[in-house]
This record gives sequence, C-alpha cells and structure tokens, in this order.
Amino acid sequence: MIPDEKIAEIRERADIVEIVSEYVTLKRAGTNFKGVCPFHADSDPSFNVNPSRHFFHCFGCSASGDVFNFVQRIEGIEFMDAARLLAGKYGVQLPEKPMTPEAKSKQDRAREEKERRRFILETATAFFESKLWSSEGRTAQTVLKERGISEETAKTFRLGYAPDGWQGLLDFLAKSRVSAREVEAVGLALPRKNGSGYYDRFRNRLVFTITDSHGHPIAFSARALPGEDTGAKYINSPETREYTKGKVLFGLHQARVSLSKLREAVLVEGNFDVVAMHEAGFHNVLAPLGTAFTDEQAALLRRRVDRVTIMFDGDRAGMAAAARAFPVLAKVGLAGYMAPLPAGEDPDSLIRDKGPQKMKDVLSRATGLLDQIIRMTADASDGSTQDVARRVTKLRPLINSVKDGMERDMYRQKVAAAFSVSPAIVFRYLRDEAGKRDGLSPAQRTKLTLAGYVDERELIGLLLDVPVLCDEAVTIGAVALIRTPQLKELAEQLVFNSHHHTSAASALVADSDHDAVANWFARRGMERLFENEETGKEALYEIKANMEKRSILNGSEIEEIKKQIQLAHSSGDDMMVLSLQRRKTELERMMHGAAGAFDNDNVRH
Repeated sequence: MIPDEKIAEIRERADIVEIVSEYVTLKRAGTNFKGVCPFHADSDPSFNVNPSRHFFHCFGCSASGDVFNFVQRIEGIEFMDAARLLAGKYGVQLPEKPMTPEAKSKQDRAREEKERRRFILETATAFFESKLWSSEGRTAQTVLKERGISEETAKTFRLGYAPDGWQGLLDFLAKSRVSAREVEAVGLALPRKNGSGYYDRFRNRLVFTITDSHGHPIAFSARALPGEDTGAKYINSPETREYTKGKVLFGLHQARVSLSKLREAVLVEGNFDVVAMHEAGFHNVLAPLGTAFTDEQAALLRRRVDRVTIMFDGDRAGMAAAARAFPVLAKVGLAGYMAPLPAGEDPDSLIRDKGPQKMKDVLSRATGLLDQIIRMTADASDGSTQDVARRVTKLRPLINSVKDGMERDMYRQKVAAAFSVSPAIVFRYLRDEAGKRDGLSPAQRTKLTLAGYVDERELIGLLLDVPVLCDEAVTIGAVALIRTPQLKELAEQLVFNSHHHTSAASALVADSDHDAVANWFARRGMERLFENEETGKEALYEIKANMEKRSILNGSEIEEIKKQIQLAHSSGDDMMVLSLQRRKTELERMMHGAAGAFDNDNVRH
C-alpha cells in the first residue's frame, strides 16, 4: 500500500493538463481547458480539465476524476499501477517495504535483470527498425507498399526487418556487451545443433514488434517475405519471462486511446490485419497472437471497452474460434458481436480490394455473437429429434455464461424459435445451473437519483469555492446539520483538505459516471459561484438558517437520539447517555431558536 500522504504528494505534483494533453488536444477555455473526450464518441468538445482543482469532467458522458482516474481509464490499469507510473514520472519517491538485506539484494538483482532484458529487447527493436529503412530492407519495404502500409503506420507499430544472415543481430548486440546467452533468454537466438555457439532466430523476415500495454517491446512475430522458401509463414518468439502469448494482445498499446473513446474493440486474427485496419482509420483493432482468445486477454479489455466485435476469417475454423470466444467475453461482462467477412476474405485483403468503406459496411452489420451461433447451429441441424436435442444441449454453457437474467431468457426463446421447439421444453432443459442470478448489484438495478437537500449541496459548493470558510462552517454547526451521509462525507473531506492544504476536489469525483452525487459534485467543481470570502460568509449564514428551518419540519434526528438514549440506558453505558443527552439538548435549543426565526419570517410575509 502507498501511504495517503504519498498519494496526495503525487496528486499535487502531477500536472493533470500535461498528462491529459498526451492523449487529448486541449485548448484553454477561461480557467479550464477543453477538448474532445477520449472516453466516448464526442464530436462537440465536452471534456473539461480544471488545473487548479486537479480534476477532469466530461459533460457528455459524465466521466470524472483526478489524474489517477484518468491514467487508470486511458491505460486500463489498476490504481496502484497508475500511482507508481505517475510517481516515477514526477519524481515522487515511494516507500519500500522493510526487508532483510538478503531480500533487498534479491529484489535489486531482479530489478536489474529486468532492466537488462528490457534494454536488450529495445536495442533489438531499434536494430530491426533501422534495417527495414535501409537498402537491406527494400523487399520488406515493397511488401508494405503493396499492402498500402505507410511509413508512418509502420513506425507506429515499430515494424522492422531481420536481415538475411546467421548472426547479424547477435553481432550488433555484442557491441553493447550483450552475451549470446542473454539474447537467447529473450527469445532472439537459438543454440547451434553442433553446440558451437548461437544463431539469430529471425532471418530475412518482416518483423512485427509485440509490446506490452505501455509500449515496451516484449517479443516479436516475423513473417516470411515473398519468394522465400523459409518454412512457416510466421515465426514467433517463444514464451519468456516477459512474454506469455495468452496474456498479450497485438496492437493494444496503439489502440488504447481509441478503445477508451469508442468503448469497443474489434478482434481480428492476424498482425497484418491489425496494421492494415489501423492504416485505413480503424484504430481500435487487436489480434490475439495466434492463440485462442483467453480469460487474461478478456481482462485486458474489460476496463477499456464494453463491447467486442469479432472479425475472424469466414471459414469453419474462424467461426469455431468466434464461438469459443463468447463465454470468455461473457464471463467478464463484455458484449460479444460478430461481423462475418465475405467468403475468402480477411480484413487486410478486404481493405486492399474493396477499400475502407466496405470494411465500415461490414462492421455496421455486426450482430450479436450468440445470436449468430444459435442461428448457425440451427441451420446445421438435420432436423431429427436426436440432432436437435444434441445441438440445443451444446448451447447450454454459452447461454449460462451470460450474466443478465433477462438476456439469458431471451436467448432461450431464440433457441426455441430457431429449432422450432416448444419454449417450455427449452426453458426446462436450459435452466441456469447456478440458480437465480442477474449479475447486477442493488445499486446498478436502482436508477441513480441525486441525494440530499438543496441547502446541503449549496453548503458543499460554497466550501469548495471558498475553503477558508471550512472552519467557520464547522464552528457554527452548519456541517453538523448535513443529514445525507454521502454529502456529509464530502463536506468533512473538504474540511480535512482545507486543514492539510491539499486539492479540494480531485480526489472526490471518482466514478462520477456511476454515482449521481459524485456526478453533481464534478459538475459543480467546474464552476466558481463565490469569488471571495466576504460574499461567501454571507451565503454561509443564510444557508445555515435555511438548514435550521428545514430541521424544524423534520425532528427525526431527535427521535433517533431518544431511541439511542434508551438503548444506552439498557446497556448501562452512562457516558454514552450523557453524550447523547447533550446532543439532544443542543438540537432542541437550535430548533427552538430556528422556530422563532421561522415564525417571525411568517409574520413578515
């Protein structure tokens, strides 16, 4: 765990405008900065960044938060990873867990070894890139040109060329004092069969650099060039300490901003498909690197998107792979769609032959993945009772993987219609194995409503605008008059922040797209209604008076205190009784004074 004071230090040091500007073009708009939101399809700039309060808010999709929330959402990482990333960027030293000298030495050694492997992989990537744009890489350049891949896109994906020699890379790395054993450890060299040394794994091939989500090279996929009889079309890095193919998606780093913006990923089969679609303007495209779509890959997408459209080859194998992907997507709550390609086409060839508009048309016709699986399963049936029963039974695990209860029932109805079977039979034999479940929390089922009273929100807005009034608001009892728990927590946090001179807003607006009160607070934080302490103090006493008047009409707190006093008496807790009686007397005195003021107001009006 990172201490709270370190989190606060990172938040204060991190320039949120600088961080957001790495992903979004911002323009000054008064005291704020505005730009096109990276988290939804935003045509009219609705994304605001408030540098003085260190947070952002989108008036279009209600996304809000501080610099941590922004990095989490845009990079699809957890809070601790975002905190470490920002700490490193802004020079905040994080405390380390106490450990023995032996453990500390082991940790330092592991860190040095990791940095060494990263250096080797980065140096190898630079070597392949330089060779691609040299005279040695002309054949590879021609391949890219014929496929319509620009130099800009090639450099975006860090494409390269492995020269036609047995140890060109080994010799290059040796100049940086990298041993052949180290090159083998990162998957770039193989031992000779006679035991006398090593040779390059990739030779005379177009090289695709595989990176982690932060853009660090971790492996490579090398494609044979035309006319070369070199065996397999693709040769891939073996799994290493950095690379496990089932935990990586090709193109994730390049797609990360588009994924956050569109909330949709397009999954294709090949590396060239990803690069070609990116060239054509489809920037949210990924490939699973020659493996079946895995739980780990779905987890990489879960924080970034809500929907995944599968565009595998239209042959039998491609359709089977798409069907296997459905329960993986459903397990993490991602909606699965399928955009079938014309027979004999893959995304790369479709764009080259028919152009980007044809690809756009194919994607626009995407339909529910499980809908298509049901339809295709029914079409393949011979209609016999045995075959229908067998095929319907095979659909059970797919339907049961769906989290939402209504959606499962609708799929069962589709199964009944597709196979012309009585819905009663289908519902009887495709019941949930896990019993009733809809996958939703009570908060998700309940429509969000704005909690609390207007005067409570007015008080919080005032304290946000004029923090110097926080102590006075506590002293005169205004904060104590807040009855809504979430608003009370907000007010108390603002008071705490005023004492510790920390940001008054940025840490309080996370998840505002899921929480009505946080959403209100984020919107309120983008404006300033009280400019100075004098006008703010007048408003404070007026707000407090309104809160007291309201209390007269609702004496529920005193009634609750009376119940607590009885319980404290029963348990023999005299100190608690005394404390509660004092609080009851204080409230009665406040109500009596407010009642007189209220009566006088009534007389005047």
